Amino acid sequence: MKPGALLIFSLSLALVVGCDDEDRNDLLGGGEGSASPTPVDPSQGFCGPNGGVSALGSPTFNSGTTEVKLDLDGNPNAGAVDPDWNPETTGTINGQPVNAGTYNYVVMSQQQMLTSNASIGDWATVTNTTTGQSTFARVEDIGPKNGIGEVSQAAASAVGIQQTVVQTKQGPSTVPVGNAMVDVQVFGGTNSIQADCSQVASNS
Repeated sequence: MKPGALLIFSLSLALVVGCDDEDRNDLLGGGEGSASPTPVDPSQGFCGPNGGVSALGSPTFNSGTTEVKLDLDGNPNAGAVDPDWNPETTGTINGQPVNAGTYNYVVMSQQQMLTSNASIGDWATVTNTTTGQSTFARVEDIGPKNGIGEVSQAAASAVGIQQTVVQTKQGPSTVPVGNAMVDVQVFGGTNSIQADCSQVASNS
């Protein structure tokens, strides 16, 4: 693992698919989008924080052991393969929704954000506990009121979780392959920390 090795995380999540969004306009941080992503580096979700994980301090949110939904929101190609797809995300980059297919992000409920002092753009980590693959991510969307953590399609792929399309009563739906387990932590108050692409999490 490169400098700024990820913490060993304490929660295990089984991945499933879907996303139901609560009020996207009334959130801590005002819904203005991430502080750090810029036009020159829209891939910051795949990079780590400047200074490595030690710059983030202690996590302010752990979701606990729960099922996690695979979020496809903001991905213009996902509407046909996600019954709960939403073209918008709470966070934006250059005024555009954050594409779940290309950007590593996690989803929190508004209440979770309030109680953990988290806001849109804060740093997070996602780890596949089966393979040990880890990635940095950002908080970029608000999820269901009683929901516990979701990860974007890109974040799941970044930690080695394959996906496939299955037929459901609601139509085609993108789901993870197998029973992947992940750990997620969020570091509240870190959205002003710039990205450093030398701090990308390692798959080894």
